[in-house]
Amino acid sequence: MAQKKWTIILIVLFVLFLYVFFYFIIVTQQLERTVARLQYQPKHMSQYPHIVLISQVFDNPYWRKIENGAKEAAKQYNINIEYTGPLQTSIDEQVKLLEKAIASRVDGIIVQNLKDEAFTPLIDKAISRNIPVITIDADAPKSRRIAYVGTNNFEAGQLLGKAVVSRVDGERAIGVIIGTDTSENQRLRLQGFLSVIAEHPRLQVVSVTSSNISRIQASIQAEQMLRKHPNISVMVGTSALDAIGIRMAVKNLHRENIQIFGFDDVEETMEAIKEGDIVATVVQKPYDMGYSAVKLMVDHLSGKQIDKEHFTAIEVIDRQNVQQGRNK
Repeated sequence: MAQKKWTIILIVLFVLFLYVFFYFIIVTQQLERTVARLQYQPKHMSQYPHIVLISQVFDNPYWRKIENGAKEAAKQYNINIEYTGPLQTSIDEQVKLLEKAIASRVDGIIVQNLKDEAFTPLIDKAISRNIPVITIDADAPKSRRIAYVGTNNFEAGQLLGKAVVSRVDGERAIGVIIGTDTSENQRLRLQGFLSVIAEHPRLQVVSVTSSNISRIQASIQAEQMLRKHPNISVMVGTSALDAIGIRMAVKNLHRENIQIFGFDDVEETMEAIKEGDIVATVVQKPYDMGYSAVKLMVDHLSGKQIDKEHFTAIEVIDRQNVQQGRNK
């Protein structure tokens, strides 16, 4: 009798288990279908579209100018712009922010590409979910991004090379500090620079290394380079904080004979040009980049055709024109 009772209990429990199991499968399938519909349903312009601008470093002066331009355009075109970025250069953190923006189903994303392998698949993922992506400052040409806004970095590197050629006399050994060797914009600047220097046999690049977009690392790398290659008399930086870091290294080593060339117009660089510690710098237009990126995104969301590439201006600043003022 007891055995029969336990058999009945086991049968009832088994039936209940089957019921719960099949109910779980049905609910899971319903949830998956709901998520799929939400992910791939067509997007419509809201009154205030939400655009995310992902910077390389949140509080970097260069990126703050991009933010200012973007916010000015957002105010003019009634856009809700969200500015974000890691506290220090980190591809992993930027990728997480990009993934978060995609998951949040924002109306548009403006992002810098620091590494093709990491960013291109995510940009394509966003596009596949009807989220337009504009790359800024560093392009991802192999991705499905709708446009690139920023400097023509190869030409910027060439302009930097021409600045060195026209301001350096005699035979010289050159050391180069680039921001990062994983970023497309830094590689293009270096290629452009080297293409010009190669045309002048009296100039020779003897060492190239990376600062990881850090003035401290730029200083450390420059000091090591100058110790290893004491014949270097020209130092060049291709990202915003490199020239400042090089200047620190030169002062630490008491090498007053080093001519320094930089990139961008951060305050310390401009002051150093006035003081004669830095010869010249190639200046971009980050404010214009931010403004133009938002405007192009608005045009795209409104159904207008936009160009795939939008290059902003560059120029050389030295002691002759440094008093004319800096970019926004």
